[in-house]
Amino acid sequence: MFKKIPSRKISDEIVQQFIDLVERGILKPGDRLPSEREMARELGVSRLPLREALKVLQAMGFVKVQDRRKTLVLPITKNTLQDPISLVLEGNIEKVFELLEIRQVLESWAVQRATEKATQQDIQALERVIEQMKDDFRKGDLGDKADADFHLAIAHATHNTILSHLMATWYHLLWNCQKVSREKLFDNEKNRRLLLNQHVEIFEAIRDHDQERAKNAIRRHIQFVEEELKKDLRREA
Repeated sequence: MFKKIPSRKISDEIVQQFIDLVERGILKPGDRLPSEREMARELGVSRLPLREALKVLQAMGFVKVQDRRKTLVLPITKNTLQDPISLVLEGNIEKVFELLEIRQVLESWAVQRATEKATQQDIQALERVIEQMKDDFRKGDLGDKADADFHLAIAHATHNTILSHLMATWYHLLWNCQKVSREKLFDNEKNRRLLLNQHVEIFEAIRDHDQERAKNAIRRHIQFVEEELKKDLRREA
């Protein structure tokens, strides 16, 4: 994946290589980078300039280091979109439903594009997430991570780099929005079964390259989520 680095401006060259990989969609939001030792070996450099480059990338908002050893690729839109939208969403459930309206548009396009562009590798990635969803269902787990992974995998399958980063920020917003009570939506076993079946239907339509079926399936899914959230609000009221 990485290329050998010339002797001059090593850390800058590493940073530029990383940005190029992001622009080309080879590195995607949520990807975990190899260990420092592995990256240094692949780049043909020592670990000192690599660490300098990672610090620069972290400062630029391209990566996040977790538990000191785990480095994740961040969505490039996160800092520019997340904070202002979070302030708008906070305490305003109507804005959450506006967000769901936008999901209808973006994700309808995404699944259509995915039916055209998805490679066998993309299909396999989606299938792995579906299997994880089924496993979560059997175990009675909430399954929220697999749900997010599924929609992000669809974005990746479009091979549109900007959409991949937008969707990563998008789901980070929804998952962290306090007004969207995912626990209640998933706590109902009937809802969980319906949600699982909806995701399987979306996957099968993408796998079969059926654009119309994929668009209808994603629209029904988002409408279901919106309706269930509104029911919860009425019950709370």
